[in-house]
Amino acid sequence: MPSYRQPGTTVVTVDNPRIININSDTMIPAIVGLGPIKRYVADEAVVRGTTTIDYLAAYPATGVSVTQIATTQGASSGLSYLPNGPLVNLSSASVGTTGTLTWANLTDGSIPATGSTYFVTYNYDVPATQYDPTTFSDKTSILAKYGSENASSGSLAIAGSIVLENGSPAVILVQASGSSYVEANFKTAIDKLQKKKNIESIVCVFPSGSVTAASQQSLLTYAFTHVLTMDNAGRGRGLVEGSPTSYFATDGYDTIGDITTSGTYCYRANAINDRRRIYVAAGRIRRKDAAGAYMELDGNYAAAAVAGVKGAQTLRSTPITGMVVTGIIIEDEKWNEFEMNQLAAAGCTVLESRSGVITIRDCITTDSTSADTEEESVESVRRLVKRTLKTGLDAAFVGKGTVITSTTIMDAITTAGSILQSLVNAREVNKYGQKDNPITGEVAISAIQNATEPRQVDVTCSYMPLYPWKWTNVVVSTYVG
Repeated sequence: MPSYRQPGTTVVTVDNPRIININSDTMIPAIVGLGPIKRYVADEAVVRGTTTIDYLAAYPATGVSVTQIATTQGASSGLSYLPNGPLVNLSSASVGTTGTLTWANLTDGSIPATGSTYFVTYNYDVPATQYDPTTFSDKTSILAKYGSENASSGSLAIAGSIVLENGSPAVILVQASGSSYVEANFKTAIDKLQKKKNIESIVCVFPSGSVTAASQQSLLTYAFTHVLTMDNAGRGRGLVEGSPTSYFATDGYDTIGDITTSGTYCYRANAINDRRRIYVAAGRIRRKDAAGAYMELDGNYAAAAVAGVKGAQTLRSTPITGMVVTGIIIEDEKWNEFEMNQLAAAGCTVLESRSGVITIRDCITTDSTSADTEEESVESVRRLVKRTLKTGLDAAFVGKGTVITSTTIMDAITTAGSILQSLVNAREVNKYGQKDNPITGEVAISAIQNATEPRQVDVTCSYMPLYPWKWTNVVVSTYVG
C-alpha cells in the first residue's frame, strides 16, 4: 500500500557549516608570541552630551591619546579647523588618559554642538585581557585582536593565521607582554597555558630578526619543561619547534651537519631528543605581510604550519606524513634525497617543496628509540589514552562517595575496559590487552588496592597503537610457464 503524505509544507533546519563549535575534547595548537601593545581606533562616532564631558568607547582605558576630532567621517588631517573646516581643534577639549573628553566652555562654534555626532581617532593601551589565552576559529577575529600581519608586532596574527590555513578548527593564542622579546614575559605567557585542557601542541614564535637562536632555544627549553609538567598532570601535549636560519638571525644556521657539530640541524635535533618534541627543518621561511611585502620568518612559523595540519585531523591516530602544508613559502628542492635522509635520521621532520607544493616528508619526533617513541601519531595517541583514562576514571569514581571494596575494584576494571574499547571503536587504538603475554607485552586489565596507601586503587592495562604504514617490502621472482 503506497504511503500517504498530507498536503502541506515541510521545514528542515540546517546548521550553518561556517560556525565551528569547539568542544572540550577538541585538541588544537597553542601559539605564544608578541602582539600589539596599543589599539588604534579611527573615526569612532561620539554623540556630544549635555555636560562638558564625553566618553570614548574604550573608557576606562589607560594611555589614551587622541590624534584627531572631526565633524565628518573620513576627514583628512590636512583640512582646516572649525568653524572654517571639518576638523575640531584638539585644544578645545582636555583628553583624559582613561578615555574622557572634557570640552572647554566655548560659544564661538569651535566645538561640536550638543546632540551632534563627531568622530574621534585615537589610540590606547591594550587592556589586561589582551594577554589572556584566547581561542579563535576564524582569521577575522585574530586580526581584530592582534592587528595586521607584520614582522615586528604581528607574530600572533601570522602564526594564528597559518594554523587556521592548514585546517585546524581553532587555535589558542596567548600574547606575551611588551613590545619586544623578553624571555620572562614569554615564560609568563607559557605558564598561562597550564589552565587550558584542550591543547595538542605548543609553538613559540618570535619577532622577525630580533631574537638570537640561543635566546630562542633557551625559551624552548622552558616550554618543554611546561610540556613535561602538563604530561605529569594528565594534560599531555607536545612541543613543535623550528630554528632561525642564517637569513633570520645573526647566529642562525642553515646547515645539515651532524650530531656532533654545533649550530646545525642534526645537532639540534639530537640535543632535544624526546618523544614529545617535533623539530621541523625547512630552511628559509617567507610569507607576505598585509601590505604584500615578503617577511623573513624563523623556522617556528613552519612549526606552526605543521601543528595546524595535525590539528586538522579528527583522529589523533592519523599520521600526517605526506600531507600538504600551506601559508608559508620555502625553497624548492632545497635538499636532495640523501640529505633529507640525513636530517630524518637525526630526528628532523623535513618539509620539502616541489614546484611550490610543500609536503611533510616524514613527521617524526626527535626520539628514534622505537616506533612508539618516533612516530608522532603514536605518541599523540599515547597522550590521548592517558587523558581519556584519567577523565573517565575520575568521572566514575572520584568525588562520587565511592569506597574501596572488591566490588568497586571490579568496577574499575570494567570501566577501564569500557574506556579503552571506546578508543578502539573510534579507531584511535588497534585493540587493548585482554591477556598477559610477555612476548608481545600485552597485559590484561587488572586492579588492586594499594598496599601502602589504602585509599588508592592501582589499575594496570595495555593497548596496541595503530601504527602508520611507512614501508612496503615487495619480493618479486620469475617463473617459467
